Amino acid sequence: MSAALAALLPLSFTWGLWAFAPALHRDYDGARAVTPRLARLAPPTTAPEREEPVAVPDGEDVPIDEGDAPLPGNEPAEPKPPGPGGPEDARPSDATPDPEAAKDPDALSIDDVFGTEAQHTDVADDPSDAAATGAKDKVKPGAKFGAARSKLAGKFDFRIRVVSSAYYDIHKVEERQFSRQENRLEFRFTYTPDRHLQIVGDIEPVFFGIAQTPELDDLATQRLLTPFHIESDAAYIALLDLVPGLDIKVGRQILQWGTADKFNPTNNINPDDLEDRPLFTEPIANQMVVVDYAPLDNKLWFEGVYVPTFFPALLPPSAAAALKDPQTDVPFASDADVAKLDSLQGYLAGSPMLVPTVIGHVRQPSRRFTTGQSAIKLGTSLSGIDMTMSYYNGRHDIPTAVAVASSNKDPRVGDGTEKECCYQSDVTLIYPRMQVLGLDFTTQLPFLRNMGFWGEGALFFPQKQKLYIEFPISVDVTSGSNDDGIQNPVQSMTGTTIRSTPYIKATTGIDYTFGKHVYVQAQYLRGFIDEFGADHIGNYLVGGTDLIFFGRHFIFRAFGVVDLPTGKGDNASYVIYPELILVPPWGSVTFEVGSFFLLGKPDTKFGQKATGSSIAFFKVVGAF
Repeated sequence: MSAALAALLPLSFTWGLWAFAPALHRDYDGARAVTPRLARLAPPTTAPEREEPVAVPDGEDVPIDEGDAPLPGNEPAEPKPPGPGGPEDARPSDATPDPEAAKDPDALSIDDVFGTEAQHTDVADDPSDAAATGAKDKVKPGAKFGAARSKLAGKFDFRIRVVSSAYYDIHKVEERQFSRQENRLEFRFTYTPDRHLQIVGDIEPVFFGIAQTPELDDLATQRLLTPFHIESDAAYIALLDLVPGLDIKVGRQILQWGTADKFNPTNNINPDDLEDRPLFTEPIANQMVVVDYAPLDNKLWFEGVYVPTFFPALLPPSAAAALKDPQTDVPFASDADVAKLDSLQGYLAGSPMLVPTVIGHVRQPSRRFTTGQSAIKLGTSLSGIDMTMSYYNGRHDIPTAVAVASSNKDPRVGDGTEKECCYQSDVTLIYPRMQVLGLDFTTQLPFLRNMGFWGEGALFFPQKQKLYIEFPISVDVTSGSNDDGIQNPVQSMTGTTIRSTPYIKATTGIDYTFGKHVYVQAQYLRGFIDEFGADHIGNYLVGGTDLIFFGRHFIFRAFGVVDLPTGKGDNASYVIYPELILVPPWGSVTFEVGSFFLLGKPDTKFGQKATGSSIAFFKVVGAF
C-alpha cells in the first residue's frame, strides 16, 4: 500500500543546496601531483610545468609544501587569493592596476576604506575555505589546516583543526530546537621521505553534543550518552615518477572530477555526504587505486581508477520521510502508472487504517572483482581551454525501491482505525548500475575581462528498474480520474520507475570578480544530484555573491537555488543561504553564522519532507 510510496527513493533527496560556495579556480594542471588536489584551487597562473625529476638531485628531499597552500610566516610577496571561489579568486586581469586609477594618483580607492590584503597579514587562514567546503577541505591535504610544522620540515607536515558547530531548527518542524551540536578534531599528516614516495593520513574524531538516550538503560551506555565516531578523508601511499610522468596512489582517498562548482555530473567515483547540510555534496573517501600518467605534462594526461567495493551515499535523517509519507509522488515513468498510484493515494486518504508501517531494507551490491567501479579520464590544455573526457562504470549512490511486500500486523495496534494500526510494508531498495560518458571544460574569456566560464555534461546509461507493489487488500486502482468504467480490484501493480533510455545531466556557469571586494557567480543545472532516470530530470538556477571587507576579516555571502517548474501546474521552490564570516584581527580562528531557508509547497523539490527543516547555524574553526 502506502509503502508503495516507498518507492520513491531516488527520492528527491534535495537536502538541498546546503553548501553553495563560490566557484573554484578554473585553471587546471592535469594529473601531475600526488597529493589529492584540484589545481584549479591554485592561484591563477599560466599552466605550470611538471616537476621534472632532474630538478631534485638523488638523495635530496622534496619540500612538503611544494604545490601546497602558503603557510603563515611564509607568505609570498603577492597577496594570497582567499581560496576556492572567494572574491579575490581573480583572473589574471584582476591583478593588473586599473588604468583609470593610474591616471589620478590622488583618487580615493576602495582599498583606502577597507584596507588591502597586504595590510591584513594577520589573517592566517582563508575564511572562504571554511565556507566553501565546510569543516573539511577535500582537495589538498593540509591546506585546510593551520601552519604548525614539525622539526622534520622537509619530510613531515602535521596540521590540526578544531571545529565546533551548532544547528537550530527554525522552520518546517513541530518544535524549534537544537537539532545538531558537533565538535570535530581533525589531524592530518603528509610524510615525504624522498621524491618517489609520499604517505598521507587523516583522522577526524567527531563528538555529538546531543545524547541519544530514549530509554533508561541507554543511560548506562557510553556511546549513547556521548555519541562519537571517527572519519578519515585520506589514508594512502603514493608512488611518484615510477617512470617519468607515472604516479600511483593506493588506499583511502578522494578523487574530484569536473569543472563546475559543487554540482558535477561527471563526478561519480566517491559517494556523497548528504547528511550534514552545510557540507552538502562533500565527497566521502573510499578505498581505490589511482594511476596518473602525464607523458606531455598538462598537454596530455590520463587517469585510471579502480574502486573494489561500492560505498553508498550518507543520507540525512529526513531521508526516510519520503519513504513513509503515503502522499509522496512515486517516480513512475508511465503516466498510466502514475494515474493508478493517484487512485491508490486517494483511497488511502479516506481509509487511514490502510496506511502501513513502512520498513526499508537496502540490498548491498556483491563484492566480486567484476562488480567494482572503474573509470578513466583523458585531459588536455589547448589555447587556454582545459578539457577532459571521461568514462565511469559503477552505480548510483542513492538507493531506489524495487519491491514492496505487504503483511498484516498481529496483533493489531490500537482500535484498528488509525494509521499504521493493521499493516506493514517492507520495501526493498537497491543501487542501480549506470555507465557515464563525461565531457567538461573551463576557460577565461579575455574579451570579457577574463570572466570565468565553464561547462560540464554527462550522458548517463542507466540500468532499467521496475517497482512491484503488493497491496494488503484488493483495490481498484482504475477509479477516479483513471476510471475505465470497470470494477477490477487487484492486489498488486508493477510499473517502470527508471527506463534504460540515456539522458543528459549538465552544468554550465560563469563567475566574475569586480575589483577586489565583490564576487558573483551563476550556474544553470540540468539534473540535481539525487535525480536518476530520463523521466526525473529537473532544471535549476544557482547564483550568489560574496562581499568582502577589511582585508578578508569580514565576508557577507548570499547564495540561492531556484527549482524551475518543468510542467503545467508545477510549482517552483527555493533555497536561500545567507552567511556572515568573521576573522578576528589575531587570525587563526574563523566565526561563521548563517541559515538555510527551504521554501516551497509540500509537493515541490525543496518543500517536501525529505529536504528536512530550515536551520540557523553557528560555527567556529581554529587551526594551527
